Amino acid sequence: MKRPHMNNILDPPPGDAKPSLDSGAFLDLKKKSLSGMVALFIRQVLVKLIFFGGNIVLARLLAPQIFGIYAIVNFVVTFFSTFGDVGIGAALIQKKGDLSREELSTTFWLQQMLVWSVVVVVMLAAPLALKVYSTLPPVGVWLIRAMALSFLFSSLKTIPAILMEREIDFNRIAWVDITENLAFQGVAITGAFLGWEAWSFVAAAVTRGFLGAVLIYAFSRWRPSFHYRFESVKGLVRFGLPYQGNQILNFIKDAVAPLFVGAYAGAAAVGYLNWARNIAYAPLIISETFGRVAFPAFSKLQDDKALLARTTEHSIKIMSLIMFPIMATMIALGPELIHVVYTDKWMPGIYAFYCYCIPPMVVSIASPLYSAIMAQGKPSILLIISSLFILFEWGLGVVSVVLLGFTGAAMTQLIIVPLFTYFYKWILQKNNINIKIFINVIYKIVAVLLSVCVVVYMKKIIVVNLMTLAIMSLVSIAIYLFAMLLMERASLLEFGEYFKKIREK
Repeated sequence: MKRPHMNNILDPPPGDAKPSLDSGAFLDLKKKSLSGMVALFIRQVLVKLIFFGGNIVLARLLAPQIFGIYAIVNFVVTFFSTFGDVGIGAALIQKKGDLSREELSTTFWLQQMLVWSVVVVVMLAAPLALKVYSTLPPVGVWLIRAMALSFLFSSLKTIPAILMEREIDFNRIAWVDITENLAFQGVAITGAFLGWEAWSFVAAAVTRGFLGAVLIYAFSRWRPSFHYRFESVKGLVRFGLPYQGNQILNFIKDAVAPLFVGAYAGAAAVGYLNWARNIAYAPLIISETFGRVAFPAFSKLQDDKALLARTTEHSIKIMSLIMFPIMATMIALGPELIHVVYTDKWMPGIYAFYCYCIPPMVVSIASPLYSAIMAQGKPSILLIISSLFILFEWGLGVVSVVLLGFTGAAMTQLIIVPLFTYFYKWILQKNNINIKIFINVIYKIVAVLLSVCVVVYMKKIIVVNLMTLAIMSLVSIAIYLFAMLLMERASLLEFGEYFKKIREK
């Protein structure tokens, strides 16, 4: 019997029309994308392993309130930093053709002018944070000012990183990211042992930013010149402003926890929410990896809507196949995971953890849709949608927190993320890019429900410790794979072939 054709994430499904791109260029794009996916995925896995290891140690050493103080400080600096960019980075990645030295140099100096302006504002405005957050200690002012340095260092990496991403060259980026995160966790854990409390995180963030800037210039041949002509980047700014506006609105949309919860319920509540979100959202390394590669790769397919649609569907199929069982296992074993690994002092965050575990499943669908929209060069549409959803996020979030406590902030994600996904699909459909979702996820949902039921039953008859926790996790994944083998064998074999290609790379 003839073996069915196997695809990678950029292949159209069998039977579809041939790519309209030059076949050699398309094959080269696929090769670069797969190589980039491998490098970036390995990077993401290593970074998350470093994060998990460090987070477990820090969670055992520090109180939830310390995590909350750092989250608030980081939010304040990040809020101001969103105004230190005009979205030109995304515009440079999306732009067709080569980038001139004048465009790159002008972009660099324009961003630096914005960044230094923001840093000055942060230094002056830091004391106002004490008026917003009653539980923030006086030292919070200096924590905020110190964190601004990490933003300054990080801005220096923008152009070299963009040039690497345009070439879908994530190998060097991966080394920078891994080294940065090792440095962050090493400094943070050392500081926690020495009793630095919140300063542990801030010192780690500044170290990470400085080291990252040094490394990326060591790996890159590009250096800023003294060229500056704003007219050369006007077109990029026109694309970048709505894109950055969308980023700012998304940031405001997600600010319910650090802003409102921090002011209303205190730093400890923010600590529980951030902890729950960080753990539950850890598997999103898959969608993050995909998104960083898919944006430049999909941008090269933007003129062929049929090919872009089939490629997006194929991406949804692959991503959901991976994401669904991971999140289902985390939900089924949530209390045991907290008790055994993080200790019971984090148990008040269990319901927030449950709520945060559902959205990553939906993101495995939304992420390819988002990348397809961005590849069309229409960020203004996302700007409008983000503006509308801020009303939902804050309206539902504030009411939920007041009525249900800090867990209410997590509960809103069960509504917001599916709504985003629906609107992304609607936007693509309006642009004659029709994406089928239901047929690509229904069997995975059935398999997930089956695996969860088995694990819940096992918990009733097994004493839970670190070893049995690992065993039940493996059993959950095994049941899911077996169910998928019975219901959707072709997809499982396809993923196996894809994984084989990644392993070879």
